[in-house]
Amino acid sequence: MSTISRITRAAGVGRIRAIRASGLSAVSVIAGIVTMLVVTGCSSARIENDSMKNAFNALMKRPSLTVVEADYQSMYETIRSRLVAEVGISAWLPDREPVHGTSCGVDLSHLDDSAERLYNAGSSSGNLPDAQWDQAVAIVTEVAGQHGFGAPEVVISGTGDNEVELHDRYGGSLTFGTGYNTILFGGTGCHLTETAHQRGTYLPPRHY
Repeated sequence: MSTISRITRAAGVGRIRAIRASGLSAVSVIAGIVTMLVVTGCSSARIENDSMKNAFNALMKRPSLTVVEADYQSMYETIRSRLVAEVGISAWLPDREPVHGTSCGVDLSHLDDSAERLYNAGSSSGNLPDAQWDQAVAIVTEVAGQHGFGAPEVVISGTGDNEVELHDRYGGSLTFGTGYNTILFGGTGCHLTETAHQRGTYLPPRHY
């Protein structure tokens, strides 16, 4: 239970006791409880609404989901093409479900105009030899860097088993690895839809 909830509950209990001590009827007591719950509910709704509005305004400073999706797809295509042409890995095999849509994290899950995208950018059959791993990572890092990603972080480092992860400033990630096969996947951070960007103002969620 949050601090606000505990304070509200304590205040409510005190109010009920005061009502009882005054000798009011049960109906009056119930009316007092209902009033307290309505006021508390409205206050909570207002706090959540303000929080979502602030989140919306912050996300307005980021590119829209449509823009980010196009940027990510271009990045993945360039990485795949260069790895085949320059490193000599086998042609990439597309995933059956290359793109998945998902809501943003818990704090923004009620913001209807926001979303994230997860990408299974394909796999290349076979292991990428250790002797070529650094060259491949350099290509991935160069291309990803042109799309706002930072330096690679080593996740796995072993003989014939390697993986790195890169991140952008919006919470997006890109993972490149090799083991039994060579893989490429990642996901965007939280972004507003194109419609929300064009509208430019927060709309509270609809209640049915």
